[in-house]
This record gives sequence, structure tokens and C-alpha cells, in this order.
Amino acid sequence: MPTAPWSRFQPERIDAAAQRIAGVVEKTPLVPFDCGDERVDLRLKLENRQVIGAFKARGAWNQVAQLTPTERRGGVVCTSSGNHGKALAWAAQKSGVRATIVMPKNAYANKIAACREFGAEVVLCESRMAAERECDKRVKDGATLVHPYDAERTLLGAGTVGLEIADEWPSVELVYVPVGGGGLVSGVSLALRHRLGLRVKVFGVEPKGAATLSRGIAEGKPVTLEITSCIQGLTPPYSGQLNIDVCKTTLDGILLVEDTAVLAAQKRLVAFGETVEPAGAASSSAVFEGLVPRELLAGRTRANPLRVVAIVSGGNPDPEQLERVRAEVASERTSSVPRGAGSMEPTPLPRSSDAPPARSTPNDARSGPGSRS
Repeated sequence: MPTAPWSRFQPERIDAAAQRIAGVVEKTPLVPFDCGDERVDLRLKLENRQVIGAFKARGAWNQVAQLTPTERRGGVVCTSSGNHGKALAWAAQKSGVRATIVMPKNAYANKIAACREFGAEVVLCESRMAAERECDKRVKDGATLVHPYDAERTLLGAGTVGLEIADEWPSVELVYVPVGGGGLVSGVSLALRHRLGLRVKVFGVEPKGAATLSRGIAEGKPVTLEITSCIQGLTPPYSGQLNIDVCKTTLDGILLVEDTAVLAAQKRLVAFGETVEPAGAASSSAVFEGLVPRELLAGRTRANPLRVVAIVSGGNPDPEQLERVRAEVASERTSSVPRGAGSMEPTPLPRSSDAPPARSTPNDARSGPGSRS
């Protein structure tokens, strides 16, 4: 039997990561959501209910729990627009390790405050790239870098989300994962291939204005882009080499979505009663926008629906933005009655004749692993 192309990344190590984080982070729920199409059985993996409000706690704890005594003395550092920084500050405080979080000045104020509340030193820089340079300086001075996505231990920790999905719903057929730098999507897709093989389709969902992983896969290496998306948390300037290499072997494709679609999806999840940041709603936006491969919908009915999971990656929105969304939801409820549990006038997905086909990433995601730097 030929070796699976993703096996060289040793996906069995995700099982060890799951044991390491057990009892420290939450096993988050997988809950049904009415997307407005009877052919789709959609369930949301609610990482917005995770410790610190995001999946990032998994990778941060998997990293900090394995520091050597020398690394612990030198402290840890990272660059982050918010959730990874908050997660690392939490994990470091819990472990008695000094943490420095380097952030762009335009990060949400509540996320900056959260890092400080967990005892971390926060260094603010003019831009994300300036923050990266400052972080590099701290590493040269002796701190241990805990990268938000381009690191094996981060990826393996994030992959435990995929293990939980596979274990709770082994008959799942399609999983959507939000894409920023690529840590979550590479970890989850690797875990799903490890548990379920090719029985499940896995797609990344990336903002059109921050298509760093799509470009990285196309070129086989990180590509620094000018970011035009406003979806904080999904807008690093480039994807990691490790994430690119893993995703070339594990993903069925990457779907690009407009910021407006992501924000509309956030509103629907808020109407459902969840606290969700825009980035956390990206994967569900692909379902709501009808970006389901037509061949997977063919012949599906209420009695035999397509089983789909969308990962809700985070729930730390800017408070003012969240209040605006809640006000819009309340206003719309006074003028119309929602037709489905948790949906604000759900829009049916396109019929199989006009839904988009599955989109492969450049250099077909199943063709084999790319080169690693």
C-alpha cells in the first residue's frame, strides 16, 4: 500500500498533542446550524467558546508545555494581531514563564488589553511587518519564538480541533477551515487525513484581500502580499513554509471570500446567540455564500444531506463592532421573523446545476508534498 503524501509530517504527533492539552483547554462543542438548505446538515465547531476565546490556546499550550529549562528562563515572544498573543500570554502565565507580545498598533484594543491582563509585556509597532522585525530582535536577545502558525508545535496543537471533529462525527464529508497564516488549516487538514483519510473533503476559506496561502501554494514558498482585507486575524503578510507544504498534500482546495460575506456570516452567528469575531465567521461564510462543490450536493435531500462542518475559530471581537452587529440583528428582528433556528432569513444554497465546482489549489493538493525550506 503506497504511503500517504502527508505521512512525512508525522500526523500521529497530533495524538500526543491532544494528550498534552487535555484538561487544560476545552473540548469545544459541535452544534447544528440551519443554513437554509435542507440538502446540507451543517454543524459549527465552536472554538469561540475555547479558553481565551479562540483555538489559539491549543497551539500555545502545546508550545509552552514543551519548553526546556533554558527556554523557560529566557522567556517567550511572538508577533500577533491578538488571539495568538492572548493565548501565549495565558499559557506563559499559567506556566510561570515571562512573555512578550509584539503587536501592530491597529490591533483591537480589547486584545491588547487581554495580553496585558495575562501579565505579558506588550510592545506596539507601527505595522505588522515592523512588529515582525521587533520580534526578531527579541529572539536574538535570547527569547524563544512561539510562532503563531509556521511552527510544528503550533500546528500540531491546532490540529487537535480536527481530531475532535473526526472523533465526534466520523461520517463528516466536508470541512471548512478559516485561513490566516495557515496554522489552523494545516493542522486540522493533517489531523483529518490522519483519522479519516480521503473520505472527507477539506477546504480552506481565505479572504480575497489576503490570499497568502493560495499564492504560497501556487509558488511553493511564502509570498508577501499587500493586504487589502479588513478581517483582522486572517491578514498576516505571508503564510508559513511549513503550512504551505502541509496544505499541498492535505487540502482539496481554497475558497476565496469577500470581506462583506464574512461580516454577513458574523451577523448570522451573532443572531444565533454566539459571540464571534469576523475572522471566526469566515468558514461559515463559504457555506452561506453557496460555495459548496456541486458534485457533493448532487442527489442530496433532507433524508440524505451533505454532512458539513465549519470551524468558528474565534470569539474576541472588538466590543464596539460587536455591539453594532447586535444592534443590526435586533433591528432586523423587529421588521422580519427569522425562518430557521439561528438564521436571519437564510438564503438557500444554489441547486447542484449552478453551484460552483470543487476548486483545487494550484498544483493539485493531492499531487504530493512540496519542498520544504
